[in-house]
Amino acid sequence: MRHDRVRRWSLVAAVAAVLIALPAVVAAFPSPAAPVEPARLRQLIMASAGQPHQGYAESTGRLGIPDLPNLEQVGSLLGGTTRIRSWYDSPDRWRFAVLSTLGNERDVYRAPDGEYAWEYGTNQFTQILGEAPVRLPRAGDLLPPDLARRVLTAAPGDPGSALPSRRVAGIAAAGLRIRPADPDTTIGQVDIWADPDTGLPVRVEVTARGAGQPVMVTEFLELSLTRPAPELIRPRAPAGSGFTVLSVPDIAAAFNSEPTFFPGRLAGRELRTPELAGIPGAALYGSDLAAFVVLPLPRGAGGRATDAARRAAGSELALPGGTGVLLSVPPVTAIVARSTVSRRSFLIAGLVTPAVLERAAAELSTARRNRP
Repeated sequence: MRHDRVRRWSLVAAVAAVLIALPAVVAAFPSPAAPVEPARLRQLIMASAGQPHQGYAESTGRLGIPDLPNLEQVGSLLGGTTRIRSWYDSPDRWRFAVLSTLGNERDVYRAPDGEYAWEYGTNQFTQILGEAPVRLPRAGDLLPPDLARRVLTAAPGDPGSALPSRRVAGIAAAGLRIRPADPDTTIGQVDIWADPDTGLPVRVEVTARGAGQPVMVTEFLELSLTRPAPELIRPRAPAGSGFTVLSVPDIAAAFNSEPTFFPGRLAGRELRTPELAGIPGAALYGSDLAAFVVLPLPRGAGGRATDAARRAAGSELALPGGTGVLLSVPPVTAIVARSTVSRRSFLIAGLVTPAVLERAAAELSTARRNRP
């Protein structure tokens, strides 16, 4: 009898082990997705914003970005795992919830009349008034559909090639690899898998140039290509919650930016706009994935940013008109520069090589504060 019990329990354990391993085994099998030409798949992905869906995704970043002043949220998004549940009806009707391991939850709703947010920990419901011309990245930007479309928008001329199909969240997904053509970008490749029928991206991998593994992976673990029920995406304050109304966060005010004169070219890149999406004092140079941003820092934030870069093992730079600290966390490169000519500090950052930003910092360090 003892041997019979052992055999029975051994069988139960073996069956349990098979059931536990089954999802991984299934995912490892080649997907039977029909081949899709890269150009066609790219078109489908760019046109997928109208595809309703709902599911659960995880984004894992391996970028050890230090907590720069006013940018702590960005570092946490790019340097850890973010768990997101998403309900998407259309570009102006959606909701995503960021889930923490401690049971906390933060929901963001989009409705035709604006955005709303609910914080589980404080049971606070907030209506956000206005539209931000630009904002800091948030968890919803890491969902595969959003990230994939942003990458393809930023790299319209970069060549694409087909990848082997892959099963993701039960979907036999077709693959597309984008390799940036500009030699100065630090992005080696971006791999996207999408539903071959609707073009909805289900997995995105971002790999730095020369890296052996992706620095960012985001994918759906559960996904349904169905329209969420109206009550799931309707902004509604839970019973007993607090309610506040806030104006949209002003990044310019957060950085205390002021109008600044920028050279027409930096590091050989053309000035795309002297006001980045309407923010006075923030400029964008270059194009595609080899662009970089120049952001003037208020007096106090400049010193804190320099200290943070040094603590993260940044390299000291001697500039013609000042000093700087270079921080390279592939694929992100950043320099905090201090100009003794204009008496201002700048954060220069982008997905470009250190040589490009060093040249930009050197030129910017000798620029006058205002237009001559």
